[in-house]
Parts: sequence; structure tokens; C-alpha cells
Amino acid sequence: MKRVAELFLVALSALLLTSCGKSFKDMEITSCKITSISPKGLSAFDATVDLGVNNPSVQLNLTKLKATVKMDGAPCLYLNADDVTIEPRSEQVYVLTIHGLLDGSFNPFALLTLLDSPDLEPMTIDASCHAALKSGIGKDLIYEDVPLKDLLGKI
Repeated sequence: MKRVAELFLVALSALLLTSCGKSFKDMEITSCKITSISPKGLSAFDATVDLGVNNPSVQLNLTKLKATVKMDGAPCLYLNADDVTIEPRSEQVYVLTIHGLLDGSFNPFALLTLLDSPDLEPMTIDASCHAALKSGIGKDLIYEDVPLKDLLGKI
């Protein structure tokens, strides 16, 4: 009888986890605005971004937020952001602090070509973070070679 109860609990847990997971797909970014940029020497900066998020689901903790912007496949900019907690069943604007660092081998004057022709085709981004529920259960999310123009088009 104990074995049957364990199997039932496992099946019930799986059902609850899959049913709650659907609402994560309903999360959306409602706004994104760079509010400040502060240079830190010649190759680094800090930026503050206001990010609007509509979360119809449970609380979500995002940690280890990292990204690498690449131009023609070569890294040009490394980004990381402070941890953020997305509140449950709410629509809020979160203030993110982003720290950026130019790659040592990247020529920053290559970005001036974007002023002549604002084509973001050669630029891609690799991004990763750890998303965890309030209980601590989490997953590493990794996205590689996402075209920057597609990402900016969704915001």
C-alpha cells in the first residue's frame, strides 16, 4: 500500500508541475528602457534598465544573468546583471543594473560601422541565467547565437 501511495504522489507531483508550467509561457516583457549609462574607464560601463514584466505565475528568482554580444562570431561585449526576483501574479517595472566590459581584442571603432549602416545582421548574443522558484527548484536557461535584431524586435 505504501508503494501505491508513493507512485500516486509522484504522479500527482508531475501533474501539478506540468499544469503550473503553462502559466510561465504567459509571462511577458511589457517595456524596456535604458535609464542611465555610466562609463567605467575606457572599456567598461554600468547601465540601469527599467524592465516591465507581466507575471501571471509564481515567484521567480533570476540569478547568474550573463550575456556575450558577438559581432561576426567574435565576442565584443560581456554583460552581467544583478539578481532579480520577479514577484508572483503581478505586473511591475524592475530596475536592473547591468555591468558591461568590452573584450580586450575587440576594436570599439568597429561599432562605428553601425552608424553608417544600422544593420544588426552580423551581431548575435549568447545569454544564460539560472531561474528558480521560491522553493529553490530551478533550471539553467541557455540561449546561444540569438540574432540581436530578432531580440530587439521582440522588446
